[in-house]
Amino acid sequence: MTDTPSKAHEEHFSGTEAVEKVRALLKHFRCTMMVTRKGADLHSRPMTLLGDAEDFDDTLWFFTDNRSGKLDEIAGGQPVWLLFQSDDKSAYLELAGRASEIEDRKRMAEFYTPLMKTWFPDGLEDPHLGMLRFDAESGRFWESPGGMLQVLAAFTKSALTGTPGKAGNTGSLSL
Repeated sequence: MTDTPSKAHEEHFSGTEAVEKVRALLKHFRCTMMVTRKGADLHSRPMTLLGDAEDFDDTLWFFTDNRSGKLDEIAGGQPVWLLFQSDDKSAYLELAGRASEIEDRKRMAEFYTPLMKTWFPDGLEDPHLGMLRFDAESGRFWESPGGMLQVLAAFTKSALTGTPGKAGNTGSLSL
């Protein structure tokens, strides 16, 4: 059995190379959908990334309301997934890992912006302001570095030749 064309272009990154790949992709995203599990039910919610993509070292940070149900859903090291999408950049990323609530006032002050008052009116002194640490373990990515032009070229090739065109890169990440 031979590889299909889509499988032939799959890449795998691990260690430092995986971290560098995630850094390159993260710059396209400001938000993610965090998916947690409670029993057989999956729950997702939008979360804003904190910090700079260049600082990614397999950890991402988020503010949260410490009354949120997601804290029960991550307790005990339950798996957590982050799903990223940028149609403009034709970039998509999934990270799997574990999340935990962290009490780190110094880090909170580093990431806090006045916009956060929208959700936490008392600022850093808000009793419900909490912080999540997400530690990535693995992931998958899909990207078309040439954006829509590359996708259109792949479509044209496929339409004219009857063979699949390569619209981008895909692969797995071990962090």
